[in-house]
Amino acid sequence: MCSWFCIGLGWLPILVGIFMGMSIFIPYAISVSLGHVNAGFPYISDTGTYIPESCIFGQLLNMTAALAFAAMYVRYKQVEETTKDSVIPSGGRWNRLSLVLGSCAALGMSLVANFQELNVITVHLIGATGCFGLGTLYCFVQTSVSYRIHPHFCTQTTYRVRGILSVIALAAFISTMVFASLANAKWDADLPDKTKWDKDHAGYTEHVVSTVSEWILAFAFLSFFFTFIREFQKVDLEAQLKPSTYFLLMGSGTSGMYL
Repeated sequence: MCSWFCIGLGWLPILVGIFMGMSIFIPYAISVSLGHVNAGFPYISDTGTYIPESCIFGQLLNMTAALAFAAMYVRYKQVEETTKDSVIPSGGRWNRLSLVLGSCAALGMSLVANFQELNVITVHLIGATGCFGLGTLYCFVQTSVSYRIHPHFCTQTTYRVRGILSVIALAAFISTMVFASLANAKWDADLPDKTKWDKDHAGYTEHVVSTVSEWILAFAFLSFFFTFIREFQKVDLEAQLKPSTYFLLMGSGTSGMYL
């Protein structure tokens, strides 16, 4: 008998959560134990800056990005399939927009994994902004899609929870960006390592507010994916292979020539 975990595609958002959790906590534990970062709420990417944890962080975060993209694509196809015979104002456009935003956010996550902040800071920041910023927009757009398709394809409780998580993500994203700017403005340029902030450093309070906000943002994303579990349990995904029309035509033409 198949367990609850195996029903439909409900396991997919669960896997996203598992790998996201591992990509956060395993590098954190290693980096703190080796003294690479302070234990008190570093930035998530700070825990994946130095070897060996950077290797683990990059591998796990890349896998998380791939699984997150897969989950967002399944969600796109689910909404498309369940609403194809329904009259939902602008539902298709919002659904397509969510896929574009989600794909770009997953790409941003991959950039964060592959370009560490002390190596290629510009690309790292672009990836982080894309992951968190576009990821937040994805949450809002998906909330809009959920509202448009309820009550037939989504419960009122589900879209309200998604709305609350979207607001939390937006507030945390703004807080992360604003207080990071304030902390960096106060940072002593003579101190080389920004991965280690102590209480006696200028801008420490702003730094902690920023890092705590980032952790809240990450867990808001994690919780948002978990809201897909019940809906994903109602669907299965299969691949259909068929001969390419182009090569069928080419084969017919070639056969005709030789006949």
